[in-house]
Amino acid sequence: MTLAIQQRSTPSSQIFIFGLCLCFRFFNAYLTRTYDNPDEYWQGQEVAHHMVFGYGYLTWEWREKIRSFAHPMTLGLIYKLIQMAGLEHTQLLVAAPRYFQATLAAWADMCTFTLAKKIFGNSIALPMLFTTLCSWFNFLMAARTLSNSMEMVFTIVALNYWPLPGVVNFGERSWLKRYRISLVLASIACVMRPTNGLIWLFLGLDLIRAAKNNRIKVIFNAGITCSLILLANAVLDTRLYNTSWDFDQLIFTPFLFFKVNVVNNISLFYGVHTWHWYLSQGIPVIFTTFLPLLAYGSWCIYNDKTVYPRCKSLLYLSLWVIIIYSLLPHKEFRFLFPLVPILLMVAAFGLQRTGTRWRKRILCFLVLTQMPLALYLSLWHQRGVMDVMLWLRTQPMKSLGVLMPCHSTPWASVLHQDLPMWFLTCEPPLNETSVDEADMFYKDPVAYLDRLNDWPSHLVMFEQLHLDEYLEAKGYKECNRFFNSHFHDDARRKGDVLVMC
Repeated sequence: MTLAIQQRSTPSSQIFIFGLCLCFRFFNAYLTRTYDNPDEYWQGQEVAHHMVFGYGYLTWEWREKIRSFAHPMTLGLIYKLIQMAGLEHTQLLVAAPRYFQATLAAWADMCTFTLAKKIFGNSIALPMLFTTLCSWFNFLMAARTLSNSMEMVFTIVALNYWPLPGVVNFGERSWLKRYRISLVLASIACVMRPTNGLIWLFLGLDLIRAAKNNRIKVIFNAGITCSLILLANAVLDTRLYNTSWDFDQLIFTPFLFFKVNVVNNISLFYGVHTWHWYLSQGIPVIFTTFLPLLAYGSWCIYNDKTVYPRCKSLLYLSLWVIIIYSLLPHKEFRFLFPLVPILLMVAAFGLQRTGTRWRKRILCFLVLTQMPLALYLSLWHQRGVMDVMLWLRTQPMKSLGVLMPCHSTPWASVLHQDLPMWFLTCEPPLNETSVDEADMFYKDPVAYLDRLNDWPSHLVMFEQLHLDEYLEAKGYKECNRFFNSHFHDDARRKGDVLVMC
């Protein structure tokens, strides 16, 4: 009986929704002018730029071979097309990756919309579309070239094909074909981010439990498909890391990622959070004014005997991932991004169940609370570190030095100049030779600079260093400054961004 409410979007409606979402995400990409997380550039675009143009900086993760080339390679294809068209010195080099990611985000928006209709019925359509496009966190993250953003896309698209218990009819022959498609997409999501495997481990076991007479098909197809994708990824990484077809040393990045970050606890170098951080800070910050709807939607689902059997797998999946992530010491908001579309479905169901009079007020309240936050974080907060590199890209430079906490700005993927350039590194304690140059510099900036032999033609720093007089004595003068943020939790990153020439 629960299968009776299932609604599928027609191809024409899917095209319309995708077109609508694409226009919105392109506008989203156009307004994304700020710097949110170093991995957006240093683990994606910078690696892709190095692959295509032959220069740039590869962080320690690539020396330790714990990252897969699968994600940077997608961006590398964009760069390659730009290079072949002879447009690498235009603004297209900077903008194209963001609009590419925005296109994928629109695909994810459409799949969230269609998945919600399958689970809740047609009445969820408009609340779901509004909730997805109104979320400040979606707006902030959608157009950013983070592996987490790519992971979210492949996760929600794979879920759109996944045979969810209570939704799929195992008596229909089409479920197996869709299951195979989902396995391919899910495997790619795991290649992008190995921790994504937690999602599919839970869903796989849940499907085996529910499939009964089809368990052999479920296990056999999962084993074959996942093995082939992981083998292809191992071949790709081995080829690119060894820069040859010599397979004497097979590189399997998910294992190395787990060994370095979890077994060796290197992730602790980047911050340790209390066990309840995702519950006390992560989810409240990500959903903000959607929280009451999320709670109300969960209550409505639990008390609806028709909807609950169709949705419980996704509810328990969210709880499972949050519990496992809470056991890990290092936590970040972006790690929860694959769960955001799922939880927004719950909020959309809560919105659908509100009365018509209250719904209009809630819609206005959400727009007035979500969009200002989305626009502020996309247009102003940490904008200077982007603007300075876009400006330097157009300037004649001989060399560049960046006196900031490591990875505070984009690098060669924006500058696109093969010049002597350096920044303060912050290597984790991988061995005895690991050095945190940023810590050394901030202990005594003047003493650090006095040891410099070759001074660059341009220096970039935050205003709070107050090195103007010292640098003027060295022959430098302020040639530009850029507003960066009204506030910052890191005292070293406060104030405007200065360029000393």
